[in-house]
Amino acid sequence: MRRIAAFGAVFGALAGLAGSPATAPAQVRPRALIAFLPTQPAPKMPLLFDLAERDFSYGVTSPTIGAYFKRQMLLDISQGTRIANHAYPRDAQRLDLVAEPSGGWGVKGMGAATRRARDAPGDVVPGLLASTVERHGGTVGYVGVVGVEQTEATVAANRAGIVQHVSLGTIGTFAERALRLWDRSSLLVARFPDDEAGLAALDRVLAARRPDDLIIVVRAAPAGRARLLPTGMLGPGQKGKVIYSDTTRRVGLVAATDFAPTLLDHLGVAIPKKMEGRVIHSRSDGSPETVRQRMARLDVILGRRAPAIVDGFLAFCLLALALRLRRGPRGIGDAVRIGFLGALWLPGLSLLTAALLPPRLVEVAILVVGSLVLGWIVDRAVPWPLAPAVPAAVIFAAYTIDLARGSPWIGASLAGPNPKGGARFFGIGNELEIILSLEVLFGMGALLSVVERRYARHGFIAGTAIAALVIGAGRLGADVGGVVTLGAGGAAAVLALLGRRLTRRDVLIAAAVPIAAVGALVGVDLVTSGGAHLTRTVVHGNGVGDLLEIVKRRLIISATGLKRLTTAITCAIGVLLLYVGVRRRASIFAPLRDQPAFMAGIWGALAATIACTLANDSGPLIFEAGLLMMLLAAGYARSRPERSVDYGEEPADVPKEPARVPKISPVGRAPVG
Repeated sequence: MRRIAAFGAVFGALAGLAGSPATAPAQVRPRALIAFLPTQPAPKMPLLFDLAERDFSYGVTSPTIGAYFKRQMLLDISQGTRIANHAYPRDAQRLDLVAEPSGGWGVKGMGAATRRARDAPGDVVPGLLASTVERHGGTVGYVGVVGVEQTEATVAANRAGIVQHVSLGTIGTFAERALRLWDRSSLLVARFPDDEAGLAALDRVLAARRPDDLIIVVRAAPAGRARLLPTGMLGPGQKGKVIYSDTTRRVGLVAATDFAPTLLDHLGVAIPKKMEGRVIHSRSDGSPETVRQRMARLDVILGRRAPAIVDGFLAFCLLALALRLRRGPRGIGDAVRIGFLGALWLPGLSLLTAALLPPRLVEVAILVVGSLVLGWIVDRAVPWPLAPAVPAAVIFAAYTIDLARGSPWIGASLAGPNPKGGARFFGIGNELEIILSLEVLFGMGALLSVVERRYARHGFIAGTAIAALVIGAGRLGADVGGVVTLGAGGAAAVLALLGRRLTRRDVLIAAAVPIAAVGALVGVDLVTSGGAHLTRTVVHGNGVGDLLEIVKRRLIISATGLKRLTTAITCAIGVLLLYVGVRRRASIFAPLRDQPAFMAGIWGALAATIACTLANDSGPLIFEAGLLMMLLAAGYARSRPERSVDYGEEPADVPKEPARVPKISPVGRAPVG
């Protein structure tokens, strides 16, 4: 019986084991690798194609905002957000991986970088990426090659400057060491060997990766000038496509600050609020060659702006000289009108060249000659002062359509924001903000010159509100400064049309308009899920404190623009010219006595220029652009034609006394301004 009982017990135990579910395997924690691969600079971006051949989702990375420094890019990756380098009180110091006396590893200079960030007008925290991983129970490692600078170890350092695990050795042992360290790290930061040796090591790592691993490869930040860095991402859902992030809203282009949120998201770690970067995704949109061609355009934008401006000025001078010789003193007035109208056409032609992508000489010719020809045509076909309404309406409509398409042409135009600089990737940039705002104000002043004063006031209110919505909405222009600019300009134009002495109440209401406009914009952005930076700051940040930090940051960056002597002199002369213009407005704008709506547009342009200068971080440049447009507008006002414009020979029977000009406005005479 004992044997039978024992046999039954064993049999029952075996049956129980067979019938019970198998023990679940230990859950494998997700891993991520960010690899910096040094390669030689090449216009054709060979690394982009190398990554595509290895089934990576591919694209390029914008390294920093404005002035480029390799160390700053690595700090920005480690903190997941960035501000313009000019906003920091001092330059970033060296960052070196060193062995600590206690036996660990740390980044020398990280403490100075933390103090520098603390003194900057922004919420930037070097080492936030590694610290966040460690705080959630993960580990961070760094692997590199001896004999080179280990600056990339900055990305693996926590807020205290400590790197948890480090492996340094020869090129031949790199892949083996990287895989071994990655086995015990949640996040591995790797500085690969150069060029072909680095690609060979990458192939060995790819062969041993787990299916759920995430690998981000970016060309190691080079010394020298800023470059768009070829980038690839391989992991779940990231294979053979084109990378994209909501930071840039441009397929094939991401920001360096997007790496940290992407890595944390893959690791299942909550992204800190102090990280402004967005998670990188992939989309099916083109080939590596398509991406390369898109980004090659960004490399030539800055180099073509100066020639277009200089050649445009020379062409205007030649036109003025030719018309002066042909028509005498009145030829100068004709040239000024054509120049002003040509300047209004210029932003629209920049969209055309962005779509055509012509060679440099052809693009400059289209911009310079095309703008003057269009200015001449409109000046002949449309009576003064109605002509500016034509280019303003056409161009603003074109920009609205392109903004609705995601601003592909605006970002590739000479007048738009250059995404390569990292300050703005989509929508309306600072310089374009003032240009379009003045286009709207001048155009509306011209258009409303044919209606009564009370209707003109309503027209300015409605027109500037619509334009501000287009320029400022997160789904379109995403430029909050444009809302402030148009709010101030529209309010000033309405005040100028009141036809009476202003009261304190009038001034207070006008001053509140830009603030109310920004509040309305936040509401619109929340309803439409526009995702503008201002809305994220107000709703998800620290409220007024963060807004004050933004204002402080912009003022500091703007003030640095005056360090250039030529800029400071130009701005000083501009302030003097504006002062003289305001003091002598009655005589300067005498031709506009019976055109109060157009004069109101000029007053609005003055207020818009001042508001835009104070509201943006490129104040001096904006002031120069606004000043130039106002000088041209004043010239247009003073060059009122005496009759239909004729650029041919003067008839012999032209009367010597001025001919009366038929009025196109029913508005009676009113004091200028």
